Amino acid sequence: MKKPTVLLIAIFLMASLLSCTGKKEANQKTDGDVQGKILATVNGVPITEEDVKRGSKRIVHGEKVHPEATGNILETLVRNELVYQQSLELGLEKNPEYRRKVNEVEAQLRTFQRQEMAALHREYIKNKVVVTDSEAREYFEKNSKRFQTKFHVLQIYYRGEEARIAEDYRDLKSGTSFEKVASRRFPNLPKGMQAPWDLGYLYWTQLPPPWQDIIDRLEPGQVSEIIKGPNERFWVIKLVDKLVDPNITFDTEKGKIVEVLRKQKADELFETMLSQMRTKSKIIFTN
Repeated sequence: MKKPTVLLIAIFLMASLLSCTGKKEANQKTDGDVQGKILATVNGVPITEEDVKRGSKRIVHGEKVHPEATGNILETLVRNELVYQQSLELGLEKNPEYRRKVNEVEAQLRTFQRQEMAALHREYIKNKVVVTDSEAREYFEKNSKRFQTKFHVLQIYYRGEEARIAEDYRDLKSGTSFEKVASRRFPNLPKGMQAPWDLGYLYWTQLPPPWQDIIDRLEPGQVSEIIKGPNERFWVIKLVDKLVDPNITFDTEKGKIVEVLRKQKADELFETMLSQMRTKSKIIFTN
């Protein structure tokens, strides 16, 4: 996607998003915030069906609460709400241990909200980008040899253990066979089971993105250097063989290509919008 186009889309999206900010809630809970039917109110505070479900430890997913149990739980919740409200009037919420626990739960809630909103934000941006047939066809033509090639790959993989893969890589450099180093992670592999480090033949679209440029430079029998990926993932790969499949055409790969290009455009648009958000925001690091 051309930079000016990305910038214009980002400006439009930012304007629509910012128009929704700054609106403060008039009430502690709006109708949209209340989940389920309201069964009671205590000085205006609603107690709902969802509160009753959470108030019973005996409830399993999808199970309905017996009417008699519902009444007992509801009475307990009303009592607890009354006690809670009076406790606030007495200033008991200032208790240090209570504040510590509340802060911990609130931090967990904020983390959950950020994670969920980040996923929704990504999906929102992805749905805004468009990939044309001409763009998809041009991408295939530029990468047709890659698309038509199948790669037989072995891997050594770790997540969050850079020191261990560095040790394995040193052993490979010293002459230990790839298979012997890879098998150390599976000391009790059942006899006859296919080696888990042997991935068989993979198409280029099936390769993790951090591998794609590297595997193009490998010849059969060669081993890569340590490949670093997102989320502390580390690989060393060995290319065993590669074959060309002439049956792979634009028509067979169009769906995959569109998804690849949509992700690329969405990532670019996300970074542009993030840069704009940083420019418009006041960010202060206090530590």
